Amino acid sequence: MTEYLKQCGLYWRPLGGNNIDQISGHCYQYTDVRKKNKNISITTIIVDLGKFDNHQALGIKNSAAAVPDIRELLENDDFNLQAIFLTHSHPDHLNGIVHYLRAGYSLPPLWGGKYTQMILDELYEEFDISPSKRPQFNIITDGTIITLGTMKIEVIASSHTCFDSYGLIIHTQDDILYHTGDMKIDGSTYFRKPTNTKRLKELSGKIGCVVADFCGITEDGFAYREVDTYKKLVALIKKAKKDKIFIPVYPTHAEMYVVAFLAALKTKKNVVFYGDKDFFGYLNLIIKYGISFEQMAKGRIKLLFGPREDLPSLGDNFAVIGTFNDIGNFFDANAKNSFGIITSRTFFNPLRGQFNSRNISFIDVKTAPVLQGQGHGFFGDYEYLNSILKRPLFIPTHCPRFIIDSCREIANYVGIKIVEPTPQNNNIFKIKDGTCILQSSSPATWLVVDYANGDAHFSEVWQKPTSGEGFLKRTFSARRCKNKFKMMLHKRQSKGLKHGIKKIC
Repeated sequence: MTEYLKQCGLYWRPLGGNNIDQISGHCYQYTDVRKKNKNISITTIIVDLGKFDNHQALGIKNSAAAVPDIRELLENDDFNLQAIFLTHSHPDHLNGIVHYLRAGYSLPPLWGGKYTQMILDELYEEFDISPSKRPQFNIITDGTIITLGTMKIEVIASSHTCFDSYGLIIHTQDDILYHTGDMKIDGSTYFRKPTNTKRLKELSGKIGCVVADFCGITEDGFAYREVDTYKKLVALIKKAKKDKIFIPVYPTHAEMYVVAFLAALKTKKNVVFYGDKDFFGYLNLIIKYGISFEQMAKGRIKLLFGPREDLPSLGDNFAVIGTFNDIGNFFDANAKNSFGIITSRTFFNPLRGQFNSRNISFIDVKTAPVLQGQGHGFFGDYEYLNSILKRPLFIPTHCPRFIIDSCREIANYVGIKIVEPTPQNNNIFKIKDGTCILQSSSPATWLVVDYANGDAHFSEVWQKPTSGEGFLKRTFSARRCKNKFKMMLHKRQSKGLKHGIKKIC
């Protein structure tokens, strides 16, 4: 596996995030090999170290998680692993860190945003990791530049569903590439910087390859903007004409806490933040990060943090924001005084039953998809990137293989170049001047974690189709996927369009 270290070049390997049928447990290796004074100089970085969501399907009893296998990079000094860059704070990109530390591994310095560090500090406490075992953490912001060996890494802001989400511009002798992280093109983000398209335009024609988050590529046009989600919430609250509005939000999506609050503020609804311990953990982090709901309210509405005896002080005029799966009797909710707005596709399924049992009208993301917002670019976002970057080569991540294979015809029509073959975990590619050539293909492994005796123990499991394959067939089949891309293609062909971009979000 290490033969390529003898040949100069820039190498990329997905270790998680390019599974056969799953799109979690993200982890990507970049290794730059150069000759220096007749000797070989090697620099390696890792981008993200997440956990695999569907670890139970890997067949190890009492599993607590599964993580990408980076042991070779940690144990073999030839790689000269310099850093782990964390694009954002979501578990599928971050939580592998604590499991490796609990298993006794030492990790190189970490680079990430302030909010990512805050989430990681919470994980350290939860997993009882002593300060002496925690790797050095370096805060990054939009525009930060780090030089490590023969690589220069430039940090670039990205629009996603949490604070401090970043992409990376990786400068090397052989190419400049853009690792997007989870992102969309959206300039309407609240309390944080949007995707830095200004800097991307400055690099137009210089970026040869884009390692791209293709999670939302099956949808046409631009991804939903946060301002559109906000406007929809405001319109629904006004139209409902109900005293009590219930707005459950997805726990890790910090922007929805803020957007839902702003919608309540706009419609002059008092606010009750209500949920479990996990919800209040995230809410407290948002406040600690610097978001002051009291300051935003400016006395125009009243706030309660948790259901308390002083709920009557709000009168029959409030919005309940949280991660609850029930509305309980505490709020005296009924068909006459209440309306529900569900902002997550599956997380709040039990809540639908609660509404139905009380004959309370509600709307969800199936009826109004914009309610969920979106942290991942749609097809139009990548048409736009393709345009401003002057047709780089796209290297897909965060997406099942069959989706990439299905979109090649429409991509070719609009002039989006996608690497072939579709990358799978543990493939090694060589990148140079806008090309990405497969060097080797080996079976990938996951490390399934259990805590039977206190510390983390790893069990190596070969990558294989998991129950996630069945999940995808039920929710987004290969046939439905192909049909969606055919519809996109037909739409453009019928109008004689080589792309679907009409305006910039």
